[in-house]
Amino acid sequence: MQFKYLNIFRFNFLQLVVLSMPLVIVNVKHASELVILFLTIFGVYFSIRERKLPFFHDQLKVYSYLVWAFFFSIVISVILSNNPIQGIHRIGSNIHFLVAPFVAYSIYKSNVELRHLVFVSKLSIILATVYAIYLHAGGRLEVYADAPTIYGFIMTFFGFMSIIDVWTQSNKEKLFSIFIFFLAAYSVLLSGTRIAWVIFVVLFFSAILIWSIRGHLSRKGLLLILIALTGVSTLFMSNKTFIDRIDVAFQEIKDYSVDSDSNGSVDLRLSMWHGGLIAFKQQPIIGYGYHNTGLEASRHVSSPYSKEFIKYQKMLHNDYINSLVGFGILGLLALMAMLLLPLTLFFKQLKTDKECARSAIGVLFIIALLVFAITDSIYSHSVMRSFFVFFLGFLLLTGRKKVSPP
Repeated sequence: MQFKYLNIFRFNFLQLVVLSMPLVIVNVKHASELVILFLTIFGVYFSIRERKLPFFHDQLKVYSYLVWAFFFSIVISVILSNNPIQGIHRIGSNIHFLVAPFVAYSIYKSNVELRHLVFVSKLSIILATVYAIYLHAGGRLEVYADAPTIYGFIMTFFGFMSIIDVWTQSNKEKLFSIFIFFLAAYSVLLSGTRIAWVIFVVLFFSAILIWSIRGHLSRKGLLLILIALTGVSTLFMSNKTFIDRIDVAFQEIKDYSVDSDSNGSVDLRLSMWHGGLIAFKQQPIIGYGYHNTGLEASRHVSSPYSKEFIKYQKMLHNDYINSLVGFGILGLLALMAMLLLPLTLFFKQLKTDKECARSAIGVLFIIALLVFAITDSIYSHSVMRSFFVFFLGFLLLTGRKKVSPP
């Protein structure tokens, strides 16, 4: 294992800012916002100095158009709503997507290598796990990631990012990566987040598919995977919180099927989705505005408690339904384009590139987001907005010059 990566004096300030994102996003509260701010300032500077906007740069234009299309879908939905003044705050809170092209420009100019970012992500897992052990007191864990769901999501992604290229590593690096993976799994378990557990399973089989496509699965490799699966399964199945939360989820789904007025956390989500779909059918083209999704969904919920609770929700705990209610079919198309187009590009690169670590991580990144969006939101939390803008911007960059840090 090459500990020379730890020598921060080999990097300039911009590179350190880029490398700081994985480390601070779950370990230092609000620091990810500061990183986005610095990268935006640098990106604007590079655009002015070189007289070239990101939209006209070969490496940046796909990403830039995608995030701006999504941002302006939010803007248009607010403008066309019945109360646009009240929706201005939703536009402001999603400014990450407005500045995203300049963030990507800074990442591009920093020329940070993927291996450095992966290594810092491993350090982030170590630090987050230390926090987890120190802070955990029986409740759901979030450290400084804004919410347990986000903490669980990021730890899941970082865990698989650390092992996706394990077959090309030295024996010492393999051991370190596998150790980091189990630390990440432990943190995901402590998050108490059911959707993160689902993402963990989906990414596990996605990683196996990627390794199969790349021809990495030998008998020895399959045995190692089986051992890892057994270890992780034992870790989860022996945890009381995991068993209890799974049992509660199934029980609440059963209760909702009998009585839609039940008020458990799963029941409330099901009520949101049901009410949201009814609202969408009544106004399917332009929707009601992203800031009105909770209000409109609540109109079609019968339970007084659920109606009052959903009425003040900023999002419907499902990005697909939330987009349909907020800006109709066009809003959903903007969201899906922002996710599925990069996924298509990553899969294409996965099959053709000799060095596929970046595209493999990209595939895992988008798949994780697609699953996460089923019960939560990519764009309703500041940490998730920062995370999405940064990592998609980094992963979509290809064909850069191979330049070592100064």
